[in-house]
Amino acid sequence: MGEQLDQFVEGWNFVEILGEGAYGEVRLALNQKTQEAVAVKIVNADKLAGNKDNLKKEVCIHKMLQDVHIIRFYGQRTEGENTYIFLEYAPGGELFDKIEPDIGMPPNQACKYFKQLIAGLEFMHNKGVTHRDIKPENLLLDADGNLKITDFGLSTVFRYKEKERKLDRCCGTPPYVAPEVLGKSTYHAQPADIWSCGIVLIAMLAGELPWDEPSEKCKEFVSWANSETLTTPWTKIDTFSLALLKKILHPLPEKRFTITQIKSDKWFTRAQSMKRPSQSPLSESPHNSQMKRHCSSTGETPNSRLNSYAGRMSSSQPLPMMNATIATESLFAGDENESINTSPWYSQPVHTEDMLLSQVACTPGSSQNPMKLLAKRMTRFHVKNISVEELVRKLIDVFNGFKFQSKKSGPKHLKVTSIDRRKTIIIFSVNILDVPNMPTLVDFRRSKGDGIEFKRQFREIKDKMKDFLVY
Repeated sequence: MGEQLDQFVEGWNFVEILGEGAYGEVRLALNQKTQEAVAVKIVNADKLAGNKDNLKKEVCIHKMLQDVHIIRFYGQRTEGENTYIFLEYAPGGELFDKIEPDIGMPPNQACKYFKQLIAGLEFMHNKGVTHRDIKPENLLLDADGNLKITDFGLSTVFRYKEKERKLDRCCGTPPYVAPEVLGKSTYHAQPADIWSCGIVLIAMLAGELPWDEPSEKCKEFVSWANSETLTTPWTKIDTFSLALLKKILHPLPEKRFTITQIKSDKWFTRAQSMKRPSQSPLSESPHNSQMKRHCSSTGETPNSRLNSYAGRMSSSQPLPMMNATIATESLFAGDENESINTSPWYSQPVHTEDMLLSQVACTPGSSQNPMKLLAKRMTRFHVKNISVEELVRKLIDVFNGFKFQSKKSGPKHLKVTSIDRRKTIIIFSVNILDVPNMPTLVDFRRSKGDGIEFKRQFREIKDKMKDFLVY
């Protein structure tokens, strides 16, 4: 597959692998001349096995959702056993990276992101679509710091032609799902998504999650349901915010606040009204218009700079998609049975520093200040006065001290598995990178597990490495 990826499109190159999921990998497609980028999921059919219909469903739903607070879908192509899904690049990273463990973020910033989350969710619900896995890892930030919803692998259509159906699929991420989702009966889609937004708001305000899952076997949730809020995280949250959360996180979905009620709440309206952002320049650029036309099944532009790609890929066809009306009817008709989601997928396909490192490598003499971009992510540090071999040994010693399992996957790469405070698995990779004219960069990237817990572990690891850090 490597040779094929390296010969992507004239003027566009795939650069290093940015992430790996259960069904394939994610790469950054970079325009050599303009430095514009798109995120590309590369999904292997062999790894999909019996989940091919789920991929078609995800693509179909994402294609329906064109909004400023949703990651844009540009199109997809199939070549042999690989399907390429082209998405908007979100250089601001994941929302969880803005959340400081045990602290959160400033309330006005949380209010901004929450308003944008509700705006994006309202658009989805108006289209009859439910997300079903809202969490900070699935909320990205664009270059201007505006929130965008991504990852529609668990989404489905709950309303079509004003007819709504109840759902019965138990899916999502346990700390964020609504209590009725864990029950054995059917549930309404909209209140369940709204509940997840409330948990995201707690994470932003307090830097921690309130419970492992909203069930009777979880004492923290039972305390909340009984109006006992005298412990953390509730003691970190101001009165106005807590009043709204009590209405969003009502255990009974029929008594839970709707989006309309949330938008009328004092906490929601007290900050100055914020305009909905315009689409990013990337999404309006001629390069990406051509990318979208070429990758989608709606047609191609003869004079497009992507024609060379069309020639080389002429034997392949876009992923078979149904007529939009038929597809929506099919998605509305039923839902697959699936348990709570614990498998890794693609939350944030690319990160700012990945594009930066590619630019530095491909564009000698680049005048960009690397630190301005590198500072946008918090799970990395620079080291000095230590060789790569010594650095790897020191990191392994630190991981062993925490009883983490680590394995070298290359001279400068480590794969680490740990257990968080909730006894759930976290998997992350450690990459040692040489950046021109800068100290060695050690980059930590989460593959699986809760983002806030991952950052908490990173903070502990960084503290153990303090003798080598460059501040």
